[in-house]
Order: sequence, then structure tokens, then C-alpha cells
Amino acid sequence: MSVVLFGCGSKMIVDVEESCARLGLEVAAIVKNVEGPDFAVSHGRIVRADDIDLPIKSCQYLVPFFTPGNRLAAQKDARARGFSREATIIDPTAVVARSATIGPGTYVNSGAVIGGAARIGALVFINRSASIGHHAEIADLASVGPGAILCGSVRLGRGAVAGAGAIILEDVQVGRNSVVAAGAVVRESVADHCLVAGNPARIIATDYVGFRNASV
Repeated sequence: MSVVLFGCGSKMIVDVEESCARLGLEVAAIVKNVEGPDFAVSHGRIVRADDIDLPIKSCQYLVPFFTPGNRLAAQKDARARGFSREATIIDPTAVVARSATIGPGTYVNSGAVIGGAARIGALVFINRSASIGHHAEIADLASVGPGAILCGSVRLGRGAVAGAGAIILEDVQVGRNSVVAAGAVVRESVADHCLVAGNPARIIATDYVGFRNASV
């Protein structure tokens, strides 16, 4: 099976490349769709977006960006250029419950654990060693940072981000485009477009656009 990585301007691409290698997936191409630095290890596979051909477009693709806004923008660009099939890539070192569901275009990095009956949406990014509890619900385009812990029945809204090492306790809901700062411990639900930080987490902003000032 071949896969295309659409976009090479994020440093996270190297982890996705490593996951593909461990899975035995051939990276058919890495599409450079915007000007800027390239962070891919496989530089020889980088193809400018205007030079992609039909065989490349026929492959499944994944957008290797952690920032939800950047991921959505690249996904829209990929669709506009003729890509139609999102790949779901789960690193072989991740532990995923049989009863969990994972949507298209989602990436699960190495060492992550996803509990029973968890529901992971489309175009989600779950980073290294994150722990997703039983019956958790992660909406489309959300991102979970390395080492973050989402306890049972946590709900993470569309485009929300749980930062590195954050802990979200059982039954807590985090609203759309809200951000839980790295290391925060969230004990109470968080509304849409909020930034929370600290232990216990406190609201820092209530009119927060989204992670890195990008809303989805």
C-alpha cells in the first residue's frame, strides 16, 4: 500500500514518516503545497503541488500537521487538487481497543493508548504516548499532545487541543477550538473558544480563536 503525505512544513512529518516505515507503508510522495521550509526526512520524495500526477492523486493521503487550522487548510487544498481518500495511520506501537472507532485522516503516533469504546473523529492527531480513556469522544480536527491523559468519558470538541502532558479528568467536556495548556489539570468542563492553564486549570481567555490563532 502507498500513501501520500500532503504538506511538509511541519516538524511532525518526521514522526509520521517513521510510523509509515514501521507499518511497511510506502510513501509515494510528499507534497509541498506552500512555500517555506521542508522538514521531511525523505527529501527525495518531495513533489511540488503543481507537479503531482494522477497516480499520486489516486493514493490515500494524510496531512501530517498538529495544528488543527493548518490541518484543515491543507486538507481542503488536497481535495481541491484531486485527492479524495484520506488515510488513517496508526503506529504499530500504539495500543487501540477493539471497540474503539477511528475516523478517516486520523494519525495515532507511537506509544499512544486508546481505551475501550472510545470514538475518535476524522482528521484527528494523537501524539506520542497520549492516553485516551474508555468512552472518550474526540471530535473532528482535534489534537492531543504528547503524554496527555484524557480520562474516561472525556469529550474533546472540534478543533480543540490538549497540550503536552495535560490531564483532563473523567466526564469533563472541552469545547470547540478550546486549548488546554501543557501540563494543565482540568477538573471542570470548558466552554468553546477558551484557553485554560494550571493545576487546577483556570480560564485564561474566553474569546480564544483557537490553537495558534486558527479556528476550525
